[in-house]
Amino acid sequence: MTRARMAAARHMRRALSSILALSLLCVAASSAEAAQVAVTYKVDVGPMTLTTVRLLIDMQPDVVTSKARIKSGGVANLFAEYSAVAEATSLIGEGAPQPVKFNLVRERDNDIRKVSLSWTPDGTLAYEPKSPKPERRDSIAKALTGSVTDPITAVLRVGTAGETPCPSVHDVFDGRDVFELALTGKGNGTVDETVDYRGAVQLCEVRWTPLAGRAKDKNVPGDTYDVAFAPVGKLPRGQQLWLPVDLTGSLKGLPFRAYAEKIDVVD
Repeated sequence: MTRARMAAARHMRRALSSILALSLLCVAASSAEAAQVAVTYKVDVGPMTLTTVRLLIDMQPDVVTSKARIKSGGVANLFAEYSAVAEATSLIGEGAPQPVKFNLVRERDNDIRKVSLSWTPDGTLAYEPKSPKPERRDSIAKALTGSVTDPITAVLRVGTAGETPCPSVHDVFDGRDVFELALTGKGNGTVDETVDYRGAVQLCEVRWTPLAGRAKDKNVPGDTYDVAFAPVGKLPRGQQLWLPVDLTGSLKGLPFRAYAEKIDVVD
């Protein structure tokens, strides 16, 4: 049971980093601008809710600030209590959203790990702590090229990629792993009554593939998730924003799901 819970926690962290996060946001379809959104996600593995994610996104004309709290609960706490707080600042302009800074604090059974990422205006990335392993450090450095972004800014890039969130491809760095998110379209669909959203959704398949870092070195296979995206409104500069409302996959034969349970929106 302990190994199963630890595997579940690792899987959830990958899923939430992939979608963010994890794991992120849903409101009724609207053409209005949203100023602030607070959402609570439930993450289920099999018949049990193992994790709760609470997210707050604050949108200004040029800057978006976001904070996500992830906490294990219920039966999962009997084996390994896990929590994390992620904070990000992103610039919103005419092109794709640009990362400014990303901080992540993870705690498991009183073991605290911190990650800090920051980008200069010219796109140069600095991060701490770096891996103590030279080969891993070098492989991460080679992968941190082009438009690599943090997990939360990646959500904004997915959501503003065009008329629909898929197809699109994004390279992401969370301070430990560089990975690719590749989205392909699966048509239109609906979500059930457990999701706090009513309206049309775009169905996508999201493939998570490690490029460098711990997961790549350990030969962790890529994961695939089915995600329902909804058009939640518009950013202050007018871009249509698509964000995930439901995410499903599998974990060692058990169904895995993350869905929005409660949403509060301020226009």
